[in-house]
Amino acid sequence: RARKRSASSLDAPSTPVKAQRSMAPIVDNVEFHDGLAALSPPVTPIKGTPVRVDPVVKSVYRYIDKKTYLDWGLTSDWLVEGPRKRRSIGGEGSETPEAKSAEASPIKKAKTETPGEEENAASEGYGEMTEGSIERLLQLLQELSTADLDSPLPLRTPVKGQPAWASNGLDLCEESSFVDIGSGYGKVVFHAALSAKVSKSLGIEYVPSRATKALEVQADLLDGSRAFMTEESVELMSPPRCVLEQGDATTYGAFKFSHIYMYDRVFNEKTIELLAKQLNKSKFKVMVTYQRVELWKRLGLRNVAHVHSFTMRTTGGQNFKAYILVKET
Repeated sequence: RARKRSASSLDAPSTPVKAQRSMAPIVDNVEFHDGLAALSPPVTPIKGTPVRVDPVVKSVYRYIDKKTYLDWGLTSDWLVEGPRKRRSIGGEGSETPEAKSAEASPIKKAKTETPGEEENAASEGYGEMTEGSIERLLQLLQELSTADLDSPLPLRTPVKGQPAWASNGLDLCEESSFVDIGSGYGKVVFHAALSAKVSKSLGIEYVPSRATKALEVQADLLDGSRAFMTEESVELMSPPRCVLEQGDATTYGAFKFSHIYMYDRVFNEKTIELLAKQLNKSKFKVMVTYQRVELWKRLGLRNVAHVHSFTMRTTGGQNFKAYILVKET
């Protein structure tokens, strides 16, 4: 009897099989087991179909991670030369004791100041969303006019025979233009070019070291030596269709793009206020921000309406709300 009960317990485990699966970490729709990646059930976007990130996009993200060593915290007075060779370019540009002992102690930044430079004119903070989150965002933007949103889209006078939204370019498509303000190493810029196939995808990055590294990455990806880069992906990621620039977006002037994206959670209020002045001059259709519309309006942004918010996940494992604002005419 004891043996029968033992056999019975083996045949019908009390713990459901689903609960016994490995507790390996999940990153988007990839599950890792013993260091090997395997596809898990697809991530389900908000009120949509399961989302899969294109293999080329995934490979681009991984290549950027490899090339940049995930040095997100480096600001304009740091030069990245490798995972163990980081030196300040403040002062005379000599290697600092902190850089020489990088393996033994945390990295410290030597702050430099430019005489006459307006304090807080730009923000140098950095953060990244996962490719799964960006893919969900791009898919939502591609169907924005028909999506189930938190608030209705602002009504406009339609073209005869078309719905009110049809002639306003709200949906991200091949005719759209896209700009990432604070583009870092260019991931979102490349993603928009590859996934949405927009007519133009531009990245503006304030920190010179990041902008330089992003341009190096783009050149590497386009040189024909990466097997994962298809002919189409090379075409979509090549200038003038896909462009990376180093500069201060707060002095850029009017943004002549239909869709604007910015991970502005790391921006200070002075930066947001200056950007609001540029945005008021711009005839964009849709803006994605990580700041609430009330803050933007308090700091001077006009003629925008909040239509939707949803959760985005960072590569550091944090969840933040992204807000979609639509330009009112």
